[in-house]
Amino acid sequence: MRTPVVYVAGLLALALTAGPARAQGLGLDLSGDSNTQSNEQQQDTGEGAAEGTPPEGEQGGLGLGLDLSSGTPGADLQPRFALVGLDTPERAGAAAAKRWMGWLQAVALRTGRVAKASEPAEIREQLASDYAAALRCAEASCLSGPADTIDADLLTTARLALEDEGWTLRLWTYDRDRGVVETDVVTGRKPTDSNFLREAGEVLSKRVTELARPRSMLKVSSNVSQAVVRVGERMLGVGTVEAKLPPGEVQLIVEADEYSTYTKTLTLVAGETQEVAVRLELNGPAPEGPPADAVASVKKKKSSGPSGPSVFSRPALYTTVLGLAAVGAGVAMGMGLQGKVQDANGDGIMDLSRAEYLAARQQSMISTALMAGGGAVAGGSLLWLLIVPARSEPVSSSVAPVSSGKGTSGTALHFVIGGSF
Repeated sequence: MRTPVVYVAGLLALALTAGPARAQGLGLDLSGDSNTQSNEQQQDTGEGAAEGTPPEGEQGGLGLGLDLSSGTPGADLQPRFALVGLDTPERAGAAAAKRWMGWLQAVALRTGRVAKASEPAEIREQLASDYAAALRCAEASCLSGPADTIDADLLTTARLALEDEGWTLRLWTYDRDRGVVETDVVTGRKPTDSNFLREAGEVLSKRVTELARPRSMLKVSSNVSQAVVRVGERMLGVGTVEAKLPPGEVQLIVEADEYSTYTKTLTLVAGETQEVAVRLELNGPAPEGPPADAVASVKKKKSSGPSGPSVFSRPALYTTVLGLAAVGAGVAMGMGLQGKVQDANGDGIMDLSRAEYLAARQQSMISTALMAGGGAVAGGSLLWLLIVPARSEPVSSSVAPVSSGKGTSGTALHFVIGGSF
């Protein structure tokens, strides 16, 4: 049981006596790039050099690494980094291209702030015919499309060429969150110079650390499978989608043809997941109703108050007047009768002959009949005029003819409802 412990202690002692470079060989590599560990153990042999080969003097520090990044909390919400490629017009630069590519990708992932989006070979396949243009692009306008295709939050292109200042490495890093490109320049004596590689790695590592922002997971589900989900101007997908977005306030928009548009302002928190369930309502046709001019006419009638025939067109008015006239005639006849009957001798007895008596009696009966009948007619007519409302206009309800085929039509039904008396 003690033999392994003694054996390990002996190895540690040998490593410490071998120098600082060899002592680093027992460190832990938390970069999360397992491919780099095996590639870094291979030697640099020009064009066939393995990817991830570090500058001289750092190989011992990368020899015995362990990848523990997969267990880091929130590692799945790290921004995605992609190295598109290295443009090398000179033959000397092309001979060291693989070494540069492996080293630059390794130092970017070793920051622990980003996750690898795709390998360079996979990126070439995904971009297809657009790969050459993206490799030589240094503007946000031509890097935004490749970043969306690869789904990379940080995308870097590089160029290693012989310029006036000597061998120059130019790095263009596109930040999809802000839509801008950051430029870095490093110069060196020759493409295989270890200090040149080391300085370039430090510059890229610093830039990635500066731009990397933890993601927030947004999950959107919709009841319409063809609904388009957007955050601002960025399209996330169709139907139910999941997307890693930078933290902050965003405007969620979900829309589909023939459905109402859903909008909501969300505040995304780094390292957290936010779920939104969206239900879109179907936009149906507007309900059929009366024409606008008919509605306006009804409103105008309501505002002007009820209208109907004038009171002078009602028969009850005239029967009332006729009854009053009859009463007046009866009263006049009664008063005329009093003027005809007189007490000539002053004995208190009216001097009246039988003929005069009969005539006066008949006139009195007529006067009484006129006053009674006229009063009844006038009273009844006046009561009718006040209580019973005026006659309203007839209201018609009709069913328009319905075409039931070529040259035929259905019958029309008309209903007329009269008003009051």
